[in-house]
Amino acid sequence: MQEARKPLRWRLAAGWALGAAVVLPLFAAEMGDDAYRQAVDQLDARTEKALAQCKSGAAGSAAQRRCALEVETQHEVDAAELQARRHPSGNNRFKAMAAQVERDHALAVDACKSRHAGSDKDSKSAQQACLREAKQKRASGIQDAHQQAASEVSIATPPKSQAERQREADLDTAIRKCDSLLGDANVQCVRGLSPEARMRAISRGSGAPPAK
Repeated sequence: MQEARKPLRWRLAAGWALGAAVVLPLFAAEMGDDAYRQAVDQLDARTEKALAQCKSGAAGSAAQRRCALEVETQHEVDAAELQARRHPSGNNRFKAMAAQVERDHALAVDACKSRHAGSDKDSKSAQQACLREAKQKRASGIQDAHQQAASEVSIATPPKSQAERQREADLDTAIRKCDSLLGDANVQCVRGLSPEARMRAISRGSGAPPAK
């Protein structure tokens, strides 16, 4: 690959030791800047070493190409995983899972071309079928990544306590009482609400006007 011949300085990286490790959930402990920079340095060195080992094979061989592809695509997975740890968010969680999907797709495409490399009609037909299957798996994987990331965002939001739910219910009761009144009675009722209840009424689009 062309990128393999460029000077290596990976910007977003985790340690090569992460390998095919499962992506950490959205609510895992956030990685600090120092740990992040250390992980970047570690992966820079390990990835460079791994690519050098790939190049030690026969130049231009399929094995050498495959080796470089595996190293580079694994780097992308680890890089996205690291970013998800450094800045936990639903979007970064999706990117981390999507990076694994893209790696699987790239390796599958390479395998299709290697297994069906002939120039005859049957080989070309088999290769196209193989590539279509890889494309379908990629699309399915991306969709699954979207759904899982969205699900984990919901799980990462702590549920409200019983006391919080009861307080909100009391606020709603007070707001509904004011909403049932008209004219001056409504105004006076709203003025008697707590600041929290008044703000809640406004955020919900209640007809109760803010107290003056």
